[in-house]
Amino acid sequence: MVRLECVPNISEGRRRDVIDACVEAASTRGVRVLDVSSDPDHNRTVLTLLGTGGDLVRAVTALAAVAIERIDVAGHSGVHPFLGAVDVAPFVPPEAGQMPAAVDTALRAADALAALDLPVLLYGEAASDPGRAALADHRRGGPAKLGERMASGDWPPDRGPGRPHPTGGVVCVGARPPLVAFNLLLDTNQVATAKRIAASLREAGGGLPGVRALGFFLESRGQAQVSVNLTDCDRTSLLDVVDLADELAAAGGVRVVETELVGLAPRRVVPAGGAEALRLPGLSDRQILESHL
Repeated sequence: MVRLECVPNISEGRRRDVIDACVEAASTRGVRVLDVSSDPDHNRTVLTLLGTGGDLVRAVTALAAVAIERIDVAGHSGVHPFLGAVDVAPFVPPEAGQMPAAVDTALRAADALAALDLPVLLYGEAASDPGRAALADHRRGGPAKLGERMASGDWPPDRGPGRPHPTGGVVCVGARPPLVAFNLLLDTNQVATAKRIAASLREAGGGLPGVRALGFFLESRGQAQVSVNLTDCDRTSLLDVVDLADELAAAGGVRVVETELVGLAPRRVVPAGGAEALRLPGLSDRQILESHL
């Protein structure tokens, strides 16, 4: 049996009781919860689960049932883009050659989530159409705009009802290679500076291969942040990201003072002496994916 990662993101990073209830729901037989990362400004929690296909489908379905009961996206606030209570549920093959198993599991999860009256949008390798594979295309315009696109028939769900769930919104289910979520904290409160650095880091802006980035202001810290998704761990390392971010920050008269790893990272993207080189305090072997396999 192929063991896969599943990395569901829920739109709750502040209420500890709700987060704990969702984690408990995901802790079904045969599934290990490897990591739970919450952020109050993003108002988001990222869970990393490990298990075989059927067990992961049951875990994600149980998690979603609790999430749509305890989270109301109509009242959600946070700097991170979102569409639903369980916002994304990607299935990730830890080893080469396992993507077909990830796609199959994602499609089974999509059917199970649709049975909860959740509209499901498929992305990544599980997309029903190559033109709908990018998660950013599903999110374009935010929840209200997506509701309009669904109602008009311009962007129908791949599974489930043709309108957002009243509390749970919409869930994006996908299959993708390993991705690293990595935050860079700046010694400024100017969000425009963070957005400028993010734009130059992005592959789409001529930056690093496989890098997507956004700039945010973290109200709880009074600090600007560059939030990075590294989608190609074979062409770009975390040190590459930090080095370029240092150059871009210095050009604007600011510094990258600290970084954060959200969830787990493959060992190959973490340099020797990782904590010091990346300005990543508290980095431990438990944040390295291979240590759990």
